[in-house]
Amino acid sequence: MIALEPAAIQGRGAPGALAPSGGPPATPDASQAGEAAQRELAKTAYAERTDPLTATWHWIQHHVDLGSVIPGIPPWASATIVVLGLTALIIVIGVMARRVTIARPSGAAPGPLLEDDRDAATLTSGADLAADRGDFATAVVDRFRAIIRFLDELGALEDHPGLTAHEAAGLAASALPGLATDLHSGARLFDAVRYGDVVASPDEDAWMRALASDVKDQVGRARPGARARAGRPADAATASGERR
Repeated sequence: MIALEPAAIQGRGAPGALAPSGGPPATPDASQAGEAAQRELAKTAYAERTDPLTATWHWIQHHVDLGSVIPGIPPWASATIVVLGLTALIIVIGVMARRVTIARPSGAAPGPLLEDDRDAATLTSGADLAADRGDFATAVVDRFRAIIRFLDELGALEDHPGLTAHEAAGLAASALPGLATDLHSGARLFDAVRYGDVVASPDEDAWMRALASDVKDQVGRARPGARARAGRPADAATASGERR
């Protein structure tokens, strides 16, 4: 028998890794290499991640006897009914999940533009105060309302219950065709901020201020003395920078 020296032990825990003293290190044969590779790949570090549904299904397979869930019928029938029921439940949950939304549903009718009786000057003052305290959403919304109220007070358009921002922009654009594009953009910004689709910032407030300034200027050129007759409602439009 060949005596083995401690230095002849090659590797840790690998069977067949013993070599005669002074000989070359033992090389595992194909079978041993395959077994070592399988043990290595079986480690959790190499495990593939499974999706929740697959993991749930595997859990059911290992912990629930599908053939005995419904007593009194053949096992194959019980398993079939359970599988079909679970499949239908998963489909229903998936459909309902797609319908859940936090935002306002697409295509929902917008609410009325002017929900109170404040005049343009009061709306403007409220917008200024809101901007001063950093509430730019209120500032943007009230500035657009002030623009429409200003035109209503001058008789350039006629407000009516339930008037939407889009409708008001159309009426205002008829009176001020040179600002039609900006007025419709202002209406879209009003709706986006009001319904939470856009988080208003100083930039949006400055844009709306500048739009109001342009409205005031065009009305002043078309109707000399209009500003004086309307008091100071168009201060809602005092510009603080150019529109983007």
